[in-house]
Amino acid sequence: MRTLSPLQLEKSVEFYELRIAPRAQLYSAPHFEGTREQLTITRGSARVIAGDNECQLGVGDSAHYHAGQEHTIENDSEEELLAFLVVTYE
Repeated sequence: MRTLSPLQLEKSVEFYELRIAPRAQLYSAPHFEGTREQLTITRGSARVIAGDNECQLGVGDSAHYHAGQEHTIENDSEEELLAFLVVTYE
């Protein structure tokens, strides 16, 4: 994961370039209540699990979810996943 945010913005919004190896995953413990994430896929495909919700994403797809709960981004393909992640805080 590579941070793209200017340091002065990181208190309210964060931008990341996310790369996940084939068949690997990124697990996150719950963030602060009110935290939301938006993920957009630019290469590969992913399964996003946030609490009891799950969705499948391909190139060009986006998902947003509450990050105040456990959440996982899984690369379910045989190629590296490339995505952009935006994290916002209320």
